[in-house]
Amino acid sequence: MNIYDDLERLKKLLDEGAITREEYEREKARILSSQYTVNPTGWDLGIDEKSFVVLMHASQFLSSFIAPLIMWLLFREKSPLIDRTGKDILNFQLSYLVYALGLCLTCVGSVFLPAIAILMFVFVIIAMVKAINGTAWTYPLSIRILK
Repeated sequence: MNIYDDLERLKKLLDEGAITREEYEREKARILSSQYTVNPTGWDLGIDEKSFVVLMHASQFLSSFIAPLIMWLLFREKSPLIDRTGKDILNFQLSYLVYALGLCLTCVGSVFLPAIAILMFVFVIIAMVKAINGTAWTYPLSIRILK
């Protein structure tokens, strides 16, 4: 709950006659004087954005693109950083999927496929370290599918 929700709920109680005007004014003063934090960005997940971005990058180890996709779809409107990171991760995963499929269709695929897997692993770790340091980083060789 935030301050606006509490004030709205209090006003509804007054309008319904559940509380008197005096009780309303007393509770309103208590609410307005308490230690509420108003978050204009809407970010209210209990962790900071930087930690969430690190978690998005790390979730690739568990489910490739599924977990980052879900995280991005749920929280992209709450933060421009989350939106940009989600797009970068999805572009990375889709690009490297295209590369891997392309290599599988050629004779050299069996030689380079392990190299792509190692690069993906290393790039995710680099992205996590960059996110921990607060630095924006775009995955190398990513095709900009989502802009």
